[in-house]
Formats: sequence, structure tokens, C-alpha cells
Amino acid sequence: MEDKRGFLAQIFIALMIFSALVGVWSVAFMISWPWDKSDEWKPEFRLIAVCPNKQVCGFAYKDLADAKAKGLYTSLTPIEPAGDVQEEYDWLKWKVEKGIIEVKASSWHFQTTIRYKVENEEPILVEYQDVDVPRAFYYGVAAGLFSLLGLYLRKLRR
Repeated sequence: MEDKRGFLAQIFIALMIFSALVGVWSVAFMISWPWDKSDEWKPEFRLIAVCPNKQVCGFAYKDLADAKAKGLYTSLTPIEPAGDVQEEYDWLKWKVEKGIIEVKASSWHFQTTIRYKVENEEPILVEYQDVDVPRAFYYGVAAGLFSLLGLYLRKLRR
């Protein structure tokens, strides 16, 4: 069967298919990004804490001792089992399941998810996932290009 569409229409359709493939591949790479099971805290990891006014707030791991000394938070165990809070440059989203707190800090440039537990008001790192969003997008572009090439080569074989 012959395609009777014009040349620009065919290019437009190819670009739309490519855009969809890039989106699907990028999300797939972000979801399947590897978890690191290290117990070493990075100083910029954001944790959820309960502030004195019973509001949830976030602190970087490197600032925890100073914030506790100044009385900026009362507990590292969130009151609610799930929620989110907007900070100046990113979002913090958390959920608590079976005593493990999962906190996701995300922005346009990164997405960091940490899982930790709190024992004696001390956070103990279980694992973390530090997704480099631009790199996942570049991988998505490459995979989308190869997928589109495969689709069109298959179409030519017919």
C-alpha cells in the first residue's frame, strides 16, 4: 500500500513518533536507574523533619546537627505517612512504609530518592537513587532514534 501523504506530512508524523519514543524511553531510564546500597550519606541529601510548629520541613544531611542544636526541628519521623513540601529550589515528597522513610527530592536537573530509617533520632541510610535527568534524557534521545530507525527499516522491508 502506497503512502499518499505529502513529504512534510511524513516528516511531521516521524517527528511526533520520535518525540513519543524519546518520552517513553526517558521515563523508562529514570524508573530503571540503579539503586546504590551504600551506607555513606552525601551531605546534600534532604531529609524530612518536623518543625516546632508541627509543619513538615526539609534539611540537608550536613545541616542536621546544626539545625537540632538551634531547635529548628523536633523529630526526624514525619507525622503523616505521606506528603510533600515545596522548598526554594525543589520539591520534597515522602512516604513511610514499614518503618522505612522514602524521600524524593526533585528538580529539573536531578531526582534523588533516599530510603532511610530513624533509630534513636539518628537517620540510618538504607539505599539511594541519584538520577541524572539530563543524562536519562540523552539516553532517551539515542534510544528513540534507534527505535524510530528500526520502525522505518521494518516499514521499508514490507
